[in-house]
Amino acid sequence: MTESIHISADPAARPLRPIGDGRSALQLRGVRKAFGPNTVLDGIDLDIESSELVCVIGPSGSGKSTLLRSMIFLEPYDEGEIYVEGRLLGYTIRDGKRRRDREAMIDHVRRGIGMVFQQFNLWPHMTALEQVALPLRLTKKMARHEANDRAAAMLAKVGLSDKADQYPARLSGGQQQRVAIARALALHPSIMLFDEPTSALDPELVGEVLQVMRRLAHEGMTMVVVTHEMGFASEVADRVVFMDGGRIVEQGPPGRLFSAPSSPRLRAFLETWRDRQPRM
Repeated sequence: MTESIHISADPAARPLRPIGDGRSALQLRGVRKAFGPNTVLDGIDLDIESSELVCVIGPSGSGKSTLLRSMIFLEPYDEGEIYVEGRLLGYTIRDGKRRRDREAMIDHVRRGIGMVFQQFNLWPHMTALEQVALPLRLTKKMARHEANDRAAAMLAKVGLSDKADQYPARLSGGQQQRVAIARALALHPSIMLFDEPTSALDPELVGEVLQVMRRLAHEGMTMVVVTHEMGFASEVADRVVFMDGGRIVEQGPPGRLFSAPSSPRLRAFLETWRDRQPRM
């Protein structure tokens, strides 16, 4: 079923969830990133609170995916600091100078972060169960039977118990993305990052992936979601962040941002998005 395109401006339409203890799961301070002469992140300041779901929206090329990749240090940032639960990610400060940290320490700091990408990144020669179990055996050094048990539990969590023995070629796009989510969840992350998780899916498969993400949100998972699914952002997000030109232009509760944006750039973006929606 295709995800609804209705945007709810009424906060009462969204279930209320406790946001946590006020401790930031992620802190970004003055984060900058450039590719050659192209500045893609231009001084990003952002706090993500424990148990908060933040949706990041904006036009193509605004820096959304680079922001997410920086949060897990798949893209080393050039300036600023990113803290994961209070620990500096990617760098160490010695004698007042910033140096890239050892890979073992980088992995240690980011081990509580899971990420789901646009593409499913599944191994074609492995079953759904094996896709989820292998990282547990490699990174957690689990015995095969223990890894298989946890993998089976994670597949059940995303509604794929009956697909455990299927290879990717026998799964729909939505099912493949749910396997990818199960694989990330199996490592028990405290923070989940989603980079346009439905963009590679046919419209009728979008809903099944978003439903899994809704359940994670209701369970209190800290989530940062780069998305073009405005209905999902409106219904589920605690906060929406609008980016353009590598900067955060506006952020706040979805009810306010979607119904009464204060920046002309966000108003224009939403008008363009609405113009592209099919007429009912």
